[in-house]
Amino acid sequence: MQIYILSPQTVGVGLGDCFGAAQATLFKARTRDALQRSPREILLDCTDLTYIDSTGLGLLALAQAEAAKFGCVVKLANVVNSHVHQLLRLMNYDQLFPIITIRLHVARSGASSNLSNRA
Repeated sequence: MQIYILSPQTVGVGLGDCFGAAQATLFKARTRDALQRSPREILLDCTDLTYIDSTGLGLLALAQAEAAKFGCVVKLANVVNSHVHQLLRLMNYDQLFPIITIRLHVARSGASSNLSNRA
């Protein structure tokens, strides 16, 4: 799970391919790390996401609630897996989060000198 510094106002957090209970502690830490940078928005990068369980859905809601305390908006970026997208729609998460498509390959490739690659 990585943090991408996309701009002074935008921080990305890569969710990886599987997002659930096993990722909870690390995701909470990454969310705290991202919020310490005082961004206006956090993009949760779903590019590689192929599986999300109920704990993962709860973590998304928790991230949104924490970010709102700082006046920050959480967006889901690049929800490319049709099963994940369908689940988010079924659970009305598409009403809770803006779902956007954005090119993140520059930051994801490590080209950004401000990139944190802690796993």
